[in-house]
Amino acid sequence: MEGEEFVLNLLKIFFMVTSPITFIVGLFLLYDIETYQRIERFLGRSYGVSKKVWLKQLEKNRESLQMFLIKRRRIIGVVCLLNSLAAFFINSLLLKR
Repeated sequence: MEGEEFVLNLLKIFFMVTSPITFIVGLFLLYDIETYQRIERFLGRSYGVSKKVWLKQLEKNRESLQMFLIKRRRIIGVVCLLNSLAAFFINSLLLKR
């Protein structure tokens, strides 16, 4: 039983952390794409480390992911909102003990 409680506590923590984050990302993707792009530019700044070869490939992959998100921003925004609401309800209703 202790292992089961440990897993349930991990799930609670995971849902408590990811719910607000995905909700905010979903709102930004749906309504305010400029703010989303500013946040991504801020988070994507390199501080001299990206000069290595393997980090350049990672940077290209990140940029292609960002373009994918921006092109399909409404669908992904709705998915993020639904995911955060589902995580909230799972956390508050099903994992309550």
